[in-house]
Amino acid sequence: MLTVLDGTFLEILSLCILSFPGLLCNKLGRKGTLMLSSVPFIIGWLFIAYADHLVYIYLGRFITGSCVGITCVTAPPYLVEISTPEVRGLLGASFQLFIVIGVLIVNGLGATLTWEWLAIPSATFLILAVLCMLFVPESPRWLIGKGGYQEAVAAVTFLQGDHVDASAECVAIDEDLRNQPKGSISLKELMNPDTLIPALLSFALVFFQQSTGSNAILFYTVDIFAAAGSSDANMSAIIIDAVLVIATAISSGIMDKAGRKSLLLISGIGMAISLSVLGTYDYIGESNASFKSNYEWIPLVSLIIYIAAFSLGFGPIPWLMMAEMTTIRTRSLIGGSATALCWAFVFIVTKTFQALQVSIHDYGAYFLYAGFSVLSCIFTIFYLPETKGKQIEEIQQYFLSYHKKNEVQEKYKEMS
Repeated sequence: MLTVLDGTFLEILSLCILSFPGLLCNKLGRKGTLMLSSVPFIIGWLFIAYADHLVYIYLGRFITGSCVGITCVTAPPYLVEISTPEVRGLLGASFQLFIVIGVLIVNGLGATLTWEWLAIPSATFLILAVLCMLFVPESPRWLIGKGGYQEAVAAVTFLQGDHVDASAECVAIDEDLRNQPKGSISLKELMNPDTLIPALLSFALVFFQQSTGSNAILFYTVDIFAAAGSSDANMSAIIIDAVLVIATAISSGIMDKAGRKSLLLISGIGMAISLSVLGTYDYIGESNASFKSNYEWIPLVSLIIYIAAFSLGFGPIPWLMMAEMTTIRTRSLIGGSATALCWAFVFIVTKTFQALQVSIHDYGAYFLYAGFSVLSCIFTIFYLPETKGKQIEEIQQYFLSYHKKNEVQEKYKEMS
């Protein structure tokens, strides 16, 4: 019998295999990759929908998981590359927004449909996505990188309107790309601060996105409410899904005004407080049953605050900043690596949650996730740069300054 975690592991394995290189994204372009991956994506859902043997379910999960990996690598860079600084936060955060909208739709449909029939609307949405992609342009930066200057000018005009000097913008992009190294990415280049630092920051962002317990709590929401004594665990889980969508939508709307660091700090503090309250409630309730029955609203309120805090910051921002901080040359490689790490962390966190419940109790798990939430705030304050309102070239120059500073220091050592 296929268990949920068996299927989840299979999807994450496929994510790690196919999302890491990011070769399709560089070879076919962002739009081309998204459209091409939709074909096996649809086939994967059809394998699941019409499966008459366990092997077809495994195959369908593997294919759809691979395509999710490709989408996670491709969509955030595309959204960043087609946007201006004024709306980049809104568009970049919309990736996570539509993920959680999809979760809400699937959970809503799952209340009335069997898993076979649930695969049909999933395939239908993909067909709709392909039709919509026919009318949008390719990334201007990718087009210029491949020598398609006129196509890039047309893309910028389509995206920003006739009032923008598309030629001047494309010239600036072209100059930036010309200043970047050519050929294959060497190990020495990967060790340069302007490549290594964005990569490490991206890895840290997805680590804190998962180590704060988001997917474990979302995965086991119904079980958590049932264990906490909630009278209607299923309804509470649906409320959490709705909060996830609303809070992510709010985050997308204020991203370009509030800034990335501010929202990440609010996110980390909110998660730490709500998890600490939930852990304290569970700790007291272990020895006081009447306390649980008298205050059974605390888990719902705590998890609403937790999900809202997560959705304001550590839900959407890692995907956005991952694309903002990296150069077009290294974006697919770093984005693919971070995506593979992210889904590996998803598997580890969700797989270990039940083991934590047994070894350190529910409250111990919540306190552990709260601890990682505090660490995420420290990381945000001391290590993460603000990218709000900055051109992609400005952000890259920020990291390049580390490279130049190191070169000066090395020359000074040689002279001395």
